[in-house]
Amino acid sequence: MFALSKTDNELILIIQRLMKKLLSVLILLGAYLTVFSQNIQVTGTVIGGSDREPLPGVNVVVKDATANGTITDLDGKFILTVPSNSILSVSYIGYKSQDIPVKGNKILHVVLEEDAAALEEVVVVGYGVQKKANLTGAVTSIKSDELLKAKSANSTNALVGQMPGLISKQATGEPGADDASLYVRGIATFQGETSPAFIIDGMERSSADFARMDPNDIESINVLKDAASAAIFGMRGANGVVVITTKRGTQDKTTIKYSGNVSIQSPTKLPEFANSYDYARLYNTYTGKEIYNGDELAKFRDGTDPEKYPNTDWYKEMLSQRAIQHQHNLSVSGGTEKVRYYVSAGFLSQGGLWEDLDYKRYNLRSNIDATITNTTRLGVDISGRVENTLNVGASQGIFQQLVRNTPVLLCRYPDGTFAVPDATHPNIVASNQPGGSYSKGNTFVVDARVELDQKLDFITSGLSVKGTASFSKNVYKNKSWNVSPYVYSKDADGAYVLKPRSSASLGLTQNGDEYQEYQLQLNYNRSFDNHNITAMAMALARKGFIERSGMNRISFDSEILDQMNAGNTANQSLNAYDSKTARASYMGRINYNYAQKYLVEFNLRRDASENFAPNKRWGTFASASLGWVLSEEKFFQNLKNTVNFLKVRASYGTLGNDNTGGVTFPFYSRFDLYSGNNASNGFTNNLGDYIFGTLLTKGMLPGPIANALATWEKSTKTNVAVDVTLFNRLNLTVDFFMEKRTDILAQRGAEVPSSFGGILPLENLGEVKNKGVDLSLNYHQRIQQVDFSLGGNFTFARNEIVEMAEAAGTSKYMRKTGRPINGYYGYKTYGIFKSQEEIDAYPKQEVAGTGYVTKPGDIKYVDVDGNGVVDSNDMTYLGNGNIPEIIYGINGSLNWKNLDFSFLFQGAARTQVYLKGGVIQPYFNQGNLPQLWVNESWTEQNVNAKYPRLAESTHNFPTTDISAVQTYLYDASYLRLKNIEIGYTLPSRWLRSAAITGLRVYVNAQNLFTISDVPQIDPENTQQEGWTYPQMKAFNVGLTLQF
Repeated sequence: MFALSKTDNELILIIQRLMKKLLSVLILLGAYLTVFSQNIQVTGTVIGGSDREPLPGVNVVVKDATANGTITDLDGKFILTVPSNSILSVSYIGYKSQDIPVKGNKILHVVLEEDAAALEEVVVVGYGVQKKANLTGAVTSIKSDELLKAKSANSTNALVGQMPGLISKQATGEPGADDASLYVRGIATFQGETSPAFIIDGMERSSADFARMDPNDIESINVLKDAASAAIFGMRGANGVVVITTKRGTQDKTTIKYSGNVSIQSPTKLPEFANSYDYARLYNTYTGKEIYNGDELAKFRDGTDPEKYPNTDWYKEMLSQRAIQHQHNLSVSGGTEKVRYYVSAGFLSQGGLWEDLDYKRYNLRSNIDATITNTTRLGVDISGRVENTLNVGASQGIFQQLVRNTPVLLCRYPDGTFAVPDATHPNIVASNQPGGSYSKGNTFVVDARVELDQKLDFITSGLSVKGTASFSKNVYKNKSWNVSPYVYSKDADGAYVLKPRSSASLGLTQNGDEYQEYQLQLNYNRSFDNHNITAMAMALARKGFIERSGMNRISFDSEILDQMNAGNTANQSLNAYDSKTARASYMGRINYNYAQKYLVEFNLRRDASENFAPNKRWGTFASASLGWVLSEEKFFQNLKNTVNFLKVRASYGTLGNDNTGGVTFPFYSRFDLYSGNNASNGFTNNLGDYIFGTLLTKGMLPGPIANALATWEKSTKTNVAVDVTLFNRLNLTVDFFMEKRTDILAQRGAEVPSSFGGILPLENLGEVKNKGVDLSLNYHQRIQQVDFSLGGNFTFARNEIVEMAEAAGTSKYMRKTGRPINGYYGYKTYGIFKSQEEIDAYPKQEVAGTGYVTKPGDIKYVDVDGNGVVDSNDMTYLGNGNIPEIIYGINGSLNWKNLDFSFLFQGAARTQVYLKGGVIQPYFNQGNLPQLWVNESWTEQNVNAKYPRLAESTHNFPTTDISAVQTYLYDASYLRLKNIEIGYTLPSRWLRSAAITGLRVYVNAQNLFTISDVPQIDPENTQQEGWTYPQMKAFNVGLTLQF
C-alpha cells in the first residue's frame, strides 16, 4: 500500500477540473458541429467574369460526392441541398473551374473567369498559326487524342470519318500497303494528281511519308480546304493541303510514356463461290451439254472420292483465318527554360493472311528546341523510318488466281503433296509456300530539319525572321525471286509424276529520291489598340533528284543461289534513269482584325515550275477572305448567353497545279526509246520495235508533239461559311463551296491518220466545276461525374466536266461533258425477260451474223436512242463512279469516373462499284461460279431472279465493245462501325508506390460490322475484279503507361 502526498492530491484535483472543462467544451463543440453539418438549401447565381452576364448550364456539384449536383438555369441560377460544411465544384466549358466552400451560407454568388487557354486556341495553317476565333479560311483540325482513338497503324486511315471535307477510301488492308486515298472536297480534275499536298512540320513530303508516320508522334492534323487557307501553297494547293504537326517538348519535368497494343485481324468480306457439286451441276446448264454425268455429280455431292472429285475451297487452302498485328511506341519529353525535347521510337509488326507475308516498320523521331538567347531559338528535328516487307509474290496475282481456281480442281493429295489442278489453272497454294518464291522490300527514309528563329524587336516590335533548311532521302530496294512449285500428277499406276518446272528468275529494283528545301521567312505581329496586324513574307526553293534502276535475269541453271551473278545473261534486261526537279516560290500573307470582330486576310504566292517553257514557267496565285464576329457586337450581347459565338466568313482565290500527268517537259519535241508496251513517255502503242538481224530491237518512237504554250492548271475557289456556338455546348460549322478548274492539261480527243507520225500534245483544254457543302456538329456536356460528347460531320461534293475536247462523232449518250469524272458508261438494263411474248414486244437486241437469239431469262437492255434496235449506239452514262459524293461520320464518347467509352460510325453514299470478271461472272475465263448465281439466277421456276439465266455468252448479249452493264453496277453506299473502344484508367493512388503517373488499359474493335448491298467485296474496294487484299477488321487490346 502507498499513500498520496498533499502535492499529489492537489495535482489530481487540478486534472479533474481540467477534464470537466474539456468535456464541457467537447459537448458544446459536438453540438455545434451537429448543427453546422446539417443539410441546408443553397441558392446561387453564376456569372461570367468579363461581361458579368449569367451563365446557363454551369455544372455545380458537391466535391467528393458528385452524385449530388445540378446545373444552372437560363438566368445562371441554381438551387441545391448540401451539407452546410461542403465544398461546391463549379465548372463550365471555356471558363476556369472553381471550388467554393459553403461554410453554412445559403446564398452564393459565383464569378467564373474565362479560360485564356481555351479562348486562345490556335490552328496551324500554311507556314504559321492563327487563333481559331480569327480564322477566315476553311480549316478542319484533329488533335492527337482523337487521332489515336482509331488505333490505326497507318495515319491516312486514322482520318477516316473524322474530318468534314475530307473524302477517303481504303481499298485494301494489305500489310504495308493499306493507305487510304484522300480527296479534299472530292476531285476537280480528270488529268494527273487528285490527292492533296502533305506538309509535315512546314516541309512538303509525300503521301507515303504521312501514311507511315507513327500516329503517336502527331500533335495535330489540319486540312486546308479553300483558297484562303491553301493559296499560300500556290501550285501545290489546288487539291487541298494536309498540314501535319509533330509533338514537341515543353518546359516541364521529364515524362516517359509507353503505348502498345496487340490486335487480331480478319477480312471484312471475301468472295463466295459455289461448291463443287453446284459448280458441276450448273456448268451443264451453262454450256447446254452434259459435261458432268449423273455419277460424277453424285460423287461431287457425297464426297466419297475427294481425290478425283474434290470440293476445294481455294481461299481456305491459301488464307489463314486471322492475322496478328502489334505496335509499340516509347517517348521521352520534357525540358527546361533553355532546352525542350521530344524523342520517340516506334515499332509496328503486321502479319498477313498467309505465312510469308510480313511487314515491319521502325520509326525514330527527335525534336529539339533550344532557346539560345532571349531573342533566338534553334530547332533541330531528325526522323527516320525503316520498312521491311516480305511476301511470296504480288498479292494481286494471288487473289486473281483465287478468284479463278474452281472447286473441282484438286489442291493437294491426302498425304499433303501438291497436285497439278489442270493444264490452265496453276496451283496458287503450292506456288506461294515458304521457302519458294519471295519478294523482299526494304525502305530507308531519313528527314532532317534545322530552323533558326530570331526576334528583331530592336528594329521594330513584333518583327522576327526565321530560316529553315530541310533534307529528305528515301531509298527503296526490292529483290524478287521466282521459282516454279513442285506439283505432281499421277500416272496410271498411281505413282507421282512431277510437272516440268520452268527456270527460276530474279529481279532487283533500287529507287532513290532526295529532296532539299530552303525557306526564309519574315514575320510581323503587332497590335495598336484595337488594330491587330500579322504579316508574313517568305521565299522558298526546292529541288529534287530521282533515281530509278532495275535488272532482271530469267534463266538460272540452279535454284541454290538466288544471286544475280548466278543467272545466265541470255535475255537479261537492265533499265536505269535519273531526273531532277526544281521549284521556286515567293509568298506573302497579311491578316488584319479590328477588336477581334472584323477580320481580313490576303494571300499571294508566285511559283515557278520547270514543267513548262521558260515564258510559261511562273504563275501567280492569290486569295482574299473576310470574317465578321457578330457575337462581339454590342447589339448581340443580349443573345450571347444563348449564342455564345457567331462568325460569318467568306473567301475567294486562285490556286494552281503543275502536274502534267507523267509527261515531263511537254514543251519539248523528242523521240523516246521504245520496246513493246513499255514507253518512257507514258504513251504506248506497238510501233517502236524493229527487227535487226534476228533480234527484236528497241526503236525510236516520236513522243507527244511539243506545246510551248502549255501552262498551269488553274483552280478558282469560293467559300461561304458560318461558325456558331450555342449554350457553350453545341458547336456548328457549315461551309458552302464552289470550285472552277480550268486549263486542265489533256490530249485532244481526235482521230489522226497513221501517217501522222506523232502523238497529239498536251493542251490546256479541260474545265471542271465542283461544288458542295461540308459541316461539323459537336455537342459536349458534363453532368455530375458523367462527361459525354456526341458529334458528326458531313461532306457532299459533286463535280461535273464542263469541257474536255471530246472526239467529234462521240455519241451524245457517251459524252463525258456534263457528267462526273470517273463515271461509268455502258448498257442500261431493265430487268430480265420472263417470256417469249415479252421478247417479241421489245426492241430487237440480236447481233446479225452471230446466230444468237434472245431467250427468256436474258437481260433486257434499254433502247436508249429509241430506234427499235439495241446495239453499241445505246451505250450511255450509268453512274457517278467509285468516289463517293457523300461521306459522313458519327462519333461519341462518354467518361464516368475512371471508365471511358467511344465510338465512330463512318459511311458513304452516292457512290457505285462495277463488278466484272470472275468475281461476278459465272465461269469467266474457265473460272469459278459465284455463289450468288446458285440461287439468284433465272430459271423457269425462278422468273423473278436478280441475275439472268446461265448461258455461254458475255452478259447474254454477244457484242465485243461492252464496257459495263447496269446489272453488275451496285450501289456502294455503306455504313460501318469504324471504331469502338472501352478503357479504364487506374486510380493514381494505386500507382504512386511504383512511380507511375498514369496507366490506362483498353479493348478496341475496328470495322466491326458493315452494312452494304455490294456482293462479294468490301464496298470501299475499287478493284472491280476482286483481286485485292481484303479490308480487315480487328480486335485490339492495349495500354498506355506514363512515368
